[in-house]
Amino acid sequence: MFNNFVQKEINRGNSLEALDLYYGLTLATLVEALRIKHKPIHYDFKMRYVHYELPPDTIKKLERLYFVKDPKDLQEKYHEATKWFRETISNIDRRETEKLVRK
Repeated sequence: MFNNFVQKEINRGNSLEALDLYYGLTLATLVEALRIKHKPIHYDFKMRYVHYELPPDTIKKLERLYFVKDPKDLQEKYHEATKWFRETISNIDRRETEKLVRK
């Protein structure tokens, strides 16, 4: 049931609610997953230090997803962010993450 509220609000034409949920649920959860993958010790730092702790290509992709120009763009970026989250979370190796936390 990951962030289906965004799509619900898009379908209702409630762009402000959809945008708020996109930032608060979709992107926030994506950033947390990316932090778990790349810098698990700081998984809960939200956007703090992302430019220093995430790979440059990841930052570029995040920047593009954060800047939404209209409801159509929101729909496209919502799907892209959701797909990226699912890929990221499925590729997190628990053992590797534990090693990174112990460093």
